[in-house]
Amino acid sequence: MIVTGLTLRRFRNYSEETFDFSPRINVITGDNAQGKTNLLEGLFLLSRGYSHRTHHMADLAMQGEKAPGRFAIEAEVTAHQTRHRLALLMKGGSKEWVVDGHKGRRQRDVHRLMHTILFEPDDLRIVKAGPARRRQFINEEISGYLPGYLPVLKTYKKTLSQRNALLKEVRRSPSAAVLLDGWDAQLVESGTKLVRYRLAYLKRLNETAKPLHDSLSNHKERLSLAYSSNLIDKAADEHAIQACFEAKLKDSRPQDIDRGATGFGPHVDDLSILIDGMEARKFASQGQQRTAAIALKLSQIAIYQKIAGESPIVLLDDILSELDDVRQEKILEILGQTQAFITCTDSRFSDRYPEAMKKIITISHGHQI
Repeated sequence: MIVTGLTLRRFRNYSEETFDFSPRINVITGDNAQGKTNLLEGLFLLSRGYSHRTHHMADLAMQGEKAPGRFAIEAEVTAHQTRHRLALLMKGGSKEWVVDGHKGRRQRDVHRLMHTILFEPDDLRIVKAGPARRRQFINEEISGYLPGYLPVLKTYKKTLSQRNALLKEVRRSPSAAVLLDGWDAQLVESGTKLVRYRLAYLKRLNETAKPLHDSLSNHKERLSLAYSSNLIDKAADEHAIQACFEAKLKDSRPQDIDRGATGFGPHVDDLSILIDGMEARKFASQGQQRTAAIALKLSQIAIYQKIAGESPIVLLDDILSELDDVRQEKILEILGQTQAFITCTDSRFSDRYPEAMKKIITISHGHQI
């Protein structure tokens, strides 16, 4: 899977610019605030259907245009040895997906042909940050290669929000408590599916992250991962998770009403990251935490390869400047096996790649020079 070309129209600071890419290493260089990250954002948005930098699509349109909120991202990709033209057209506040000239397609039609894995500086803090950051990591990565996960996640979040609103209403009007049974049933249904998705994902993540971490740490440390749930203590089948979730919601209902929020469910779960059996967040050094984070992120490449039979497109947004020489070299070695886009202000690292394997694109004020 590779992107051979990209056109950005009225997107961020790009009025209209067309790029041709190397099938291997693409170095996007230039001074800060010139549009390097915007280029990666365009690739990510087209492949995932959302931006990793904003929840407001209107923010992505070039400012000062006569038609505000309108932009277009078009790409030529080769997937499963077949060339395709993909496009996202934003107009009137709505998205339109186009595949090989056919309008009205769905985002998953694009996702099937173009998959990206993004690695940005904040990812290095996955281990050190709180549970919400690790849940974000899990949600983003699973939805990246299993399109069915995101609709379940959205349903769960919507149901959770409505149940929490009802809990607050019950405090004012106790008779409204009879409505909670219906919301509990819906929350259990979608929540059970989320937990099952996550447990299956964690199994794959353990299989790929452990050997990768061994290599990154020169076999000096051992990484292990576990799903930390407030519903179950160990891997369980769907019926066991469902029964446990139902019981937890029933038993905790008085406390939930008091605080106006749901205390049990996958929305408060966590990913436990251990190094040599010790919780990395509390006991690992900063260097050890970063090595573990790199292993988690780069594992997504191998996971996708096993599922799809092709390598994903890897996006590195100014990540190398955050790493020492040893970790840089390990990452660059892995990236040589797939198509990668690397933003930077100093491109000297690319000297390790032969000329035929790379392309250097310099960006200035939304133009390649």
